[in-house]
Amino acid sequence: MNSMSTSPTPASVPTPADRWWVLLLLAGSMAATRYHHFSDVLHLADTSWAVFFLAGLWLRARWVFPALLGLALGIDLISVVQDGAAMNACFTPAYPGLLLAYGALWLAGRAAQRALDTGLVQILNRLGWATIGTLAAFALSNLTFWAFSGHFGALGLLDYADRVMPYLGRYIQSTLGYVLIGLAVAHLGTLRLRAPANPAPFRQG
Repeated sequence: MNSMSTSPTPASVPTPADRWWVLLLLAGSMAATRYHHFSDVLHLADTSWAVFFLAGLWLRARWVFPALLGLALGIDLISVVQDGAAMNACFTPAYPGLLLAYGALWLAGRAAQRALDTGLVQILNRLGWATIGTLAAFALSNLTFWAFSGHFGALGLLDYADRVMPYLGRYIQSTLGYVLIGLAVAHLGTLRLRAPANPAPFRQG
């Protein structure tokens, strides 16, 4: 049996047609929230970390990951053009560390995809891997920024960690929140696909 033709469930990979919609929705959410001019107006946190996790979870094609990396880089470059010096601090020799962080989230999504659990256990599994991916991404992005950005001079790693650790909770909260929204939307889509197209009329006995 060809798994590409089966109706998607929360535990499975979307069908080929659905994957394009998933990719468009993920990319659109990142485009809408990554550049602060849009996210500030919408009062939304950046979805990028959740996007890379969910893409790893749902999208098998290997080209999706570099495509999303290219989108993130393109948005950042546009922000530099628009905001100039205000955003130049983001583009340092440490910038590849951010790409490594996205890779950690992508791999966490791939790992979560392999789980065969169902129901609540599956949701907890997804959230657990999302948390692991977020912790790894936070460590990679901040460690490389401290080591290679050139902004911190003689500031020691422990002192730098004391400065950035208060932000960890916010990253976990926003990433898991968006992941939960994505899982809920996927579940609702599954229920819609499972509903009969022409339900039988109600007959009173």
